[in-house]
Amino acid sequence: MRFKRISGAAMAAALLAASAACVSEGTESTSSDDSLVGTGTGADCEIDETVKVGAVLSLTEAAAFAGGYQQEGIQLAFEELNAAGGITYELIVEDDKTSVEDSVIAFEKVINRDKVSVIVGPTLSNMAFTTFPDAESAGVPALGISTTAEGIPDLGDYIFRNSLPEEVALAASIPAAKETLGIEKVAVLYDSADEFTASAYNTITDVLTDEGIEVVVEESFETTDTDFAAQLTKVKERDDVDAVILSALPGATVPLVTQARSLDITAPIIGGNAFNSPVLVGLLADAAEGLIVGGAWSAASDTTGNAEFITNYTEKYDRAPDQFAAQAYTAAYMIDQAIRADCDANREAIKDNLGQILEYDSILGTISLDESGEVSQEPVVQIVENGQFKLLEG
Repeated sequence: MRFKRISGAAMAAALLAASAACVSEGTESTSSDDSLVGTGTGADCEIDETVKVGAVLSLTEAAAFAGGYQQEGIQLAFEELNAAGGITYELIVEDDKTSVEDSVIAFEKVINRDKVSVIVGPTLSNMAFTTFPDAESAGVPALGISTTAEGIPDLGDYIFRNSLPEEVALAASIPAAKETLGIEKVAVLYDSADEFTASAYNTITDVLTDEGIEVVVEESFETTDTDFAAQLTKVKERDDVDAVILSALPGATVPLVTQARSLDITAPIIGGNAFNSPVLVGLLADAAEGLIVGGAWSAASDTTGNAEFITNYTEKYDRAPDQFAAQAYTAAYMIDQAIRADCDANREAIKDNLGQILEYDSILGTISLDESGEVSQEPVVQIVENGQFKLLEG
């Protein structure tokens, strides 16, 4: 069934080859459970059996700044959906502790022991490259909500994401900054050790070439680095750097940006999805001023249900939502729409219908998922002013 406009709120090559082999032999049997098939369709769908949804998120350690918001966003959505009636959802949340090993364990639990109908998460792309092949071989649809690295949807037929790819975010933020600020020459700083940031670096170089922007400084660093004096000194020595393009995880972003400002590097700093968090802005304090980011959601966007979402979230959790919360919240509603399409909460039905969501009006804006699992959505570009994200205008 195909949705029309509706309202509502490598890992290693060996691993991927092994996963592909499993798929080529046939995905594990996902026999239909009649108790998960209801009556009616759409808003009239009623399923007697409770539908189990797994959420594997980074709630502790390095990526907890994102996972905490994701947990709150998806919990709020399923509370609203349960209150609406027709289908009762049980959300089973597992903490992967920002660890590949723990993410694998969490996926195994929700797939085999909890026998969920669908999985949301994980938080990080490097976890997804390891765990999504497990979901694929088990025939369990998995919906990434912040897995923005290149190649995620290629991991299998059961793999989807509603998280705007990093290449799309950067392809929007760099031209927007050029138009608004007139940048002609830039410095590029990137984490060469992380799969996500290395992928983003490739996108950055492609976009800069397309825009005719010259790279006058290019420096790399490692994920665990905390001292960026050598790289930043190269930037400081140039007097023609109009902007700094940064591809880094939040752990490196805070010290890098802070050190750049302490060296009186005042050029605007442009980044992608990883920067879209008020937690990061709070940690950077005054150093966050002028930070330009491309992403999937803005509190300032006049999208369907966005104002209500912000109000409800803030009242429930005593803090404003961020992009991570918004994408997790939207994931729950997209799963609900996929189930209601045929009033069937079996894994195979959810997989088929997730891949046919077209022009869904959400708090992220109009969003679609195709059969390959990729999302289609217009990005937003924001700038930090007075400690707050605002839409970049120009």
